[in-house]
Amino acid sequence: MLSLLGRSVRLGDGLTRREMLRVGGLGFTGLLWSDLLRARAAGGQTAPNRRRPPDGFGRAKACIVIFNYGGPSHLDTFDLKPDAPVEIRGEFQPMATRTPGIAITEHLPRLARLTNHCAIIRSVNHRDNDHAIGAYLALTGYSHPRHDVLGIEPPASPQDLPSMGSVLSKLRSGGRSLFSYVTLGDLRHLGHHDSLGQNAGCLGRSYDPFTIPFVRPIDGVLDMNGVTSVFNEVNEPQLHGRGRLLEQFHQRARALEATSGTRNLDSFRRRAFELLASSATRDAFNVAVEPQPIREAYGSSPFGQSCLLARRLVEAGVPMITVYSAGNRDWDTHGRNFFHLKNELLPPTDRAVSALLEDLHSRGMLDETLVVWMGDMGRTPRINADAGRDHWSFCYSIVMAGGGIRGGQVYGASDRSAAYPSTNPVSPADVAATIYHCLGIDPRAHVTDQQGRPLVVSSGTPIHALL
Repeated sequence: MLSLLGRSVRLGDGLTRREMLRVGGLGFTGLLWSDLLRARAAGGQTAPNRRRPPDGFGRAKACIVIFNYGGPSHLDTFDLKPDAPVEIRGEFQPMATRTPGIAITEHLPRLARLTNHCAIIRSVNHRDNDHAIGAYLALTGYSHPRHDVLGIEPPASPQDLPSMGSVLSKLRSGGRSLFSYVTLGDLRHLGHHDSLGQNAGCLGRSYDPFTIPFVRPIDGVLDMNGVTSVFNEVNEPQLHGRGRLLEQFHQRARALEATSGTRNLDSFRRRAFELLASSATRDAFNVAVEPQPIREAYGSSPFGQSCLLARRLVEAGVPMITVYSAGNRDWDTHGRNFFHLKNELLPPTDRAVSALLEDLHSRGMLDETLVVWMGDMGRTPRINADAGRDHWSFCYSIVMAGGGIRGGQVYGASDRSAAYPSTNPVSPADVAATIYHCLGIDPRAHVTDQQGRPLVVSSGTPIHALL
């Protein structure tokens, strides 16, 4: 059952043993997308139509989360402390922005011109002070069951709580789009792929993201074929050949057709074929059709082109996209913090995020597209012996824009060394609740997992002062 705002709908009949064997035998044909579509048609109920409240509820039709895995240093980006001792303030200088009274780092000059669109939150904090569990908390809004054991990186599990994208995928289908939750780039740490927090977990794999990691050739040239090859690997003749193979399986299992769950199989299979063969679906992932000036505005880095692709997916009707900014390294700057930020991390991020905001605004899309720039933690106030900053989840900054967020403001503040919030502390659960609120999902709504257990969408409270 799926419970949303007090309403319940049947998600679908259970599968018999014979159906399970049949579906399992078809896995190699690539036709399990029809199962995905059937699940989403059953679970894609949304709240009834109502007058839009004045506090931004439901203002956003889509959300792009830019997730900086590893923990960007808040003291060197959005919460500089120029009056602190040198071992705290570091090497960077604050830069005045378009918004009077708001300063950010000198190494985000493009974003400094766009703060009228942005709300900077300087008081996010939590106690899950390590990357895997911190990412889990940031992406789901809930602490991992083993959050009290630091230094571990547990693998993703079917018992995990679902990511925000997976919850949205269950509550709101992509409409005319094939996918309702897409992730772009790699969630990685020190060369390891860490999926913790980005999958559907207990909701079931039907609500996992469709993931496209960009191909990074040795010569460093971005290969955009990594995006489109997923769709080009299976051409139309091959697709129809697999359809004929599937029909042969159908002829051997006519008894299943009497069940309510399989009477609609043909329509879902047909829809799956249509989407696989659809030029519109392929085109949505093809950034090569963008005018060259637009592509150049985002930059040629994998992250920059991911941001451009995110904008195209919003246009195609995908309601949730998460972009993992990785490039050549993550944001875990234990050593040479200022070198890595200045030369590797901040320039492509400044270029791509600014281009995304400007592009969305110029197309009239920003008011209905929520953009969230966040990480799993911040960095220590005191610089270490390796000119780096270590893990620090007890106070850090994130940025939100569009989708009902009132720009040109700072919410919350940190103390003199940016170590702890001094006003308006915000939890990752509150951030998640705000995202849900902007997307028109009541944070107190319920979803049920595969075992029928009810789950509250969010335990946090929306930050109404941002709206």
